[in-house]
Amino acid sequence: MAKSIKIISIHYGHNASVAYLQDGEVKFCVSEERFNRIKNSTGFPKKALEFILHNYQGDIDYYILTQRLPWGINYLKKHEDVSTPYNQDYSKTGVQLPTLYKFLPQYFMSKALKSMLASLDNMENDISSNEEMIDFFKNKLNVPKEKILFLDHHQAHALSTVFFIGDTSNPTLIFTLDGEGDGLCATVGVFENGNYKIISRVNRVYSLGYLYREVTAFLGMKPDEHEFKVMGLAPYAKPEHAKKIIPIFKDLLWLNKKDEFESSIPMPLVKYVLKDKLSYHRFDNIAGAIQNFTEEITTDWIRRWIKKTGITNIALAGGVFMNVKANQKISELSEVSSLTVVPSAGDESTVLGGVYFGYTKFCQENRISCEIKKINSLSLGCQYSEEDVKIFLEKNNYFQKYKITKPEKINEKIAELLANNKVVARLAGRMEFGARALGNRSILANPASQDNVKIINEMIKNRDFWMPFATSIISEDAARYFINPKDINASFMAITFDTTELAQKHLPAALHPYDKTSRPQIVKKEDNPDYHEIISEFKKLTDIGGVLNTSFNLHGEPNVMSLEDAMHTFENSGLEYLVLENYLISKL
Repeated sequence: MAKSIKIISIHYGHNASVAYLQDGEVKFCVSEERFNRIKNSTGFPKKALEFILHNYQGDIDYYILTQRLPWGINYLKKHEDVSTPYNQDYSKTGVQLPTLYKFLPQYFMSKALKSMLASLDNMENDISSNEEMIDFFKNKLNVPKEKILFLDHHQAHALSTVFFIGDTSNPTLIFTLDGEGDGLCATVGVFENGNYKIISRVNRVYSLGYLYREVTAFLGMKPDEHEFKVMGLAPYAKPEHAKKIIPIFKDLLWLNKKDEFESSIPMPLVKYVLKDKLSYHRFDNIAGAIQNFTEEITTDWIRRWIKKTGITNIALAGGVFMNVKANQKISELSEVSSLTVVPSAGDESTVLGGVYFGYTKFCQENRISCEIKKINSLSLGCQYSEEDVKIFLEKNNYFQKYKITKPEKINEKIAELLANNKVVARLAGRMEFGARALGNRSILANPASQDNVKIINEMIKNRDFWMPFATSIISEDAARYFINPKDINASFMAITFDTTELAQKHLPAALHPYDKTSRPQIVKKEDNPDYHEIISEFKKLTDIGGVLNTSFNLHGEPNVMSLEDAMHTFENSGLEYLVLENYLISKL
């Protein structure tokens, strides 16, 4: 019997995560936040790694760290456990401006730009820092240093796309775009027949991700977390007013003659100028302007590289491509033949690129063929048996506290409750990886009732009034509800689409309230048969082939993982119905 190849990949920055691959198949992938209950955790994913090593025993061939420069080591030395992400207080920005900038802004920014560019060059040449990293992780992981490999952050982003690209024999142009990682904010590369080559790199000082991040903070929202709220707010802005603000961003960041990003100031310092430039502009117009600018510059960037390379199959990875509206604009480019968007494209998904890199490296070194299994479902987390649920309910005396039944056909029962306009929280099957709830750790409702938006918000979600919910649609009904002429994969809520008139009639509570776009999850029977059955049964009762789907969590907390998390959320919210595998729990 051939040796089983086992690879673990670890991301220890923002959205710390771990992935485990065996023989070309991703078996498990999870973010640390699900274990420690700190949303968007930053630091070493200790609990996630321990869980994988305990449940997938055996000799690991490689540990891949998805960062090759040692900037994170000092952070890890100071913070044994993970912490919450950084949040800028813009109320104090005026007094925090460097004194030199107040009097000599152009000189200061030019000097800062040169200093940041030089710092990366110095870091690249500091070989001793790499030895420090090796020793640190050798001790932390308790493994020989020969098993530890470091992968460039943006290469990890790029390689994560391979698990989702349909035909890897044709060349794919891969774009990565984020705030920063290993000193870069963007790359362009070509993947073909298992080989990946980077053809463009952009230094972090020219980061579009930083610009969007700091605008998010300027608007009083949490950077690195609430960018999606800015995106959701943008459609409400009047185009004629938003257009007046766009030139501010164009003066800060543009594409140069090399078809790469360039800026007038270092983007990590852009927070120091936003207060002066954006004050007295309305919040919705600022949101509309930064979103419009982002869509315009990213589509122009991609269009230029398609023209330069002649490659029309496109893949996207990196935190900026969590922007589902920008992804829609890219998909609509006439130059784009096919589009692949990495689900949950932020830093958490770098671990997928990490396990791909480790697996292919092992295969090459041992001269064996590599066979990669495509990821069709993100159900890559923990799960509970019916017996686990029963023991949990008995141990905590929940049978005495709530009405608990075990319907013979639980999926039909859920559909019946939804058809009667009840809201149902569901924990069943394997937990999904990433930022999107995809049915197994979800709150479900009838999408035809606009009242359900208010009901769910008052029960549990407390979402901003302008923010839309998402829809899960059975694959058989996809064409009824949204417009997708290029047949782009819509299984992971990674992109929005324009919708049909029928969708606006059947799914109003699960569309964007203003522009009526949908961020759908298309559910295939072969990928999630139970969830597909729930929606199919709901359709039999209502003629609607989709349900409203939002994440199962209290406001400010990560999505639930465990039975304990689910019951904690149920008991501390207005939810009336909870499904734990085949058990139905009711407060009524």
